[in-house]
Amino acid sequence: MNLAHDLEIKEDGDHVPADVAEALSKLTNSVDERLKAFETKSADASKLADRLSAIETRLNRPTGIETKSANDNADAEMKAFTSFVRTGDATEIKALAVGAPSTGGILAPQSVSASVLEKIAEFSPVRQLVAGNVINMSGPLLQLPRLVDEVEPGSVSETGARPESEPSFEQIDLKPFELAVTVPVTRVMLEDATIDMEGWLLNHIARRFGQKESSWFVVGNGLTQAEGVMVAMDIAEQESAITGDNLIDLFYSIKSGYAANGAWLMNRATMALVRKLKDGQGNYLWQSGITAGQPPQILGRPVYESVDMANPVAGASPIVFGDFSAGYTIAERVAFDSTRDEFTGADNGIVKLRARRRVGGRVTLPEAFVKLKVA
Repeated sequence: MNLAHDLEIKEDGDHVPADVAEALSKLTNSVDERLKAFETKSADASKLADRLSAIETRLNRPTGIETKSANDNADAEMKAFTSFVRTGDATEIKALAVGAPSTGGILAPQSVSASVLEKIAEFSPVRQLVAGNVINMSGPLLQLPRLVDEVEPGSVSETGARPESEPSFEQIDLKPFELAVTVPVTRVMLEDATIDMEGWLLNHIARRFGQKESSWFVVGNGLTQAEGVMVAMDIAEQESAITGDNLIDLFYSIKSGYAANGAWLMNRATMALVRKLKDGQGNYLWQSGITAGQPPQILGRPVYESVDMANPVAGASPIVFGDFSAGYTIAERVAFDSTRDEFTGADNGIVKLRARRRVGGRVTLPEAFVKLKVA
């Protein structure tokens, strides 16, 4: 293509001047060069498209190569953890480690550590038995008047003098005692634990308070703790072996009104011994509960298990029988109270969970109980 040759502009039969023709020739050559370059690039683009098509065809062929995802990594971690729990084999320890090794040992995967295993809690049932005799205190001391001498009526004639008689009273002091604990925990632990650490800790503390409190009601010293039923000095005590006849004697040694509402209290070791006892006709004294969920009975009265009662050994008092609702009083001063201290240990990243409880209790009518002491 040569525009200079093809374009012959004539005017009135004359040719174009030479300088104009030369300029046209240069312009034409430049256009020709650009057209050739464009055609070359088009050919290269066609070759590139062919290469991309070939690569795509190869990628679509099955290769047998598997890719790993985040889920695959999680599965590997779980597999390693399960293997360690079952066999103790730590060959896959790298899969178990989240960070550098620490005193925390091997970290469980998050899906496993969503709960905390705890030992079962055992409580003495005194509060349950004294449900009708719990008083809320409004001050540091509760004073209970107790009748000592009753009014004594007399037989008189129609016009005879009437005898005078008045009751006498004594005062029983009942004061609360405090349970308290402070649990330091790092702020990082509260933020990053897979469970609600603060909620779990408070529930755990409340459970431990309940265990301590129920223990007080059985064996508390009465000085720094609530007075326990087994520690009160005025309760009658019979010293004998644990036999069927002696349990019958124990049952009938307190007044009928107390016995009719009475309950037996002993631990599992004593229960195992008493359950084997028989009367003179070979019948077991131990009777199963009348309905499901009801406690067993001895001589028609319920038997409750108390982990805080003594074992049936010589010199110990492993059994008590009596009317707890009439003879024992619980005084509530401060219910379970918790606070979160974020300031005391703030410089070290420590949060302190503080909890307290104030409760009292003592035997207020000793004649409602009787204890059996092993001879």
